[in-house]
Amino acid sequence: MGGYLLIILISATIYFFERKSRSKAEEKNQRLQDIVRQLDEQARIIVKTDFALNKAQDELDKKITGLYTLHELGKKINSTLNIEDLFTLINQPFVSKLGFSRALIMLKDTPSDNIMTKTSIGYSATEIKQIENELNKDSIALPLLKKGGFLLVDRHSEKIEHEELFSKIFKSESFLTVPIVEKDEACGFILMGNPFSYTKLTKGDAELLSVLANQVGTAIENTGLYTELFNSHQDLERRVKERTIELGRLNEELKRLNKVKSDFVSAVSHELRTPLTSIKGYASILMTGKLGEVSAAQKERLEKIDKHSNNLVHLINNLLDIARIESGMVQMDIKEISIKEMLDSIIDVITPQIKEKGISLKVTSKIKIDKIKADPTQLERVFLNLLSNAAKFTPEKGKVTIYIEEKDDFVKFVVEDTGIGIPDKDIEKVFEEFFRADNASDQQVKGTGLGLSLVKKIIEAHKGKIYAESKLGKGTKFSFTIPRY
Repeated sequence: MGGYLLIILISATIYFFERKSRSKAEEKNQRLQDIVRQLDEQARIIVKTDFALNKAQDELDKKITGLYTLHELGKKINSTLNIEDLFTLINQPFVSKLGFSRALIMLKDTPSDNIMTKTSIGYSATEIKQIENELNKDSIALPLLKKGGFLLVDRHSEKIEHEELFSKIFKSESFLTVPIVEKDEACGFILMGNPFSYTKLTKGDAELLSVLANQVGTAIENTGLYTELFNSHQDLERRVKERTIELGRLNEELKRLNKVKSDFVSAVSHELRTPLTSIKGYASILMTGKLGEVSAAQKERLEKIDKHSNNLVHLINNLLDIARIESGMVQMDIKEISIKEMLDSIIDVITPQIKEKGISLKVTSKIKIDKIKADPTQLERVFLNLLSNAAKFTPEKGKVTIYIEEKDDFVKFVVEDTGIGIPDKDIEKVFEEFFRADNASDQQVKGTGLGLSLVKKIIEAHKGKIYAESKLGKGTKFSFTIPRY
């Protein structure tokens, strides 16, 4: 009995340990299965993540390649000023780098408003003709010209309006279109795509195509502006050339007329001098009484004849001198002269006229060297004319001042008075022949209107310049320059 119990006890013990061992094995096996399941799940996540990363990397590589390609194109576009050259840059290699096999650039034709092809890749001439015909029917192209939008057609995206129609027209199952904007208005569109929808298109592709469309739109606008500017420049050059030719012709005509005038003045002056000399001669003989006794009344009238004859001789001489200087017949006898000695001689001549009206005359000189090269006779005529005018038009007790100063390689002379002045509207005309200022006081003073014209001719013959400044009622200032050497 005891042995039997012992056997049972041993068997129970063995069974207990076997069951316990089996339970631990099952527990361990369960844990292993859980670990395998976890590893399998993590592996699936890793594979999924790796696929997503590879996809993102591919998309990034595609975008970088596209941006680099667009950057290179942009540099070429910026150096292109011809609109037709611009479209030749969009070629097969360029389109392939962006991941497409087909491309179209279509613009609205300004006169007809029809859609016209500017660039085509992957299409035959017949297909292009068909596409243009279809798009120009019933405003079918309007969705393609919608400013600020794009069309994306492929099997992975949602259906869009007219998708099947556009796929049929463009003969592509997968494509993108982006409008081209010029001056804030859609003027055409760019299409890129593939015949079959084996490549998924994304908004990233649309963004790249939008960049290209902006580049093309800007280039079209720039080339248009350049063309307008170039045409304007050409038109301006043509008009300037025509005007230059016309001015040249008028200048030659003016020279001819001026010569005719000078010749006429010279001829008439010579013709007048002969009878005038006779008149003066006979008047002088009559005044001497050699041809009979002359009464006081006759003598008075003969003196008037002689006086007016002298005035007429002076007028004729001035006319002849102007004509001779203009025609180059009078050459300036340039020599070195003393400015002080010349002015002393002129002041001696003009002093009686100055003193008669109680006018003060002052000379102010700031030059270091009292020498100048000029024709002394002609320069004296300049000063005598200017000082005589100053004396005529300056009221009693007035002032006349002569200023002399150096200015670069010139000596500047100024004759200033406190006379009646010249109206502003007449200041530019004072050097014209026979001109008299529209001034009541001026008209009362006798003169021919040739003195200042002669002065200007003499100064210009010395290669100098003369100009006038004046204030009505306050005086006039004549300034002129003579080259020192």
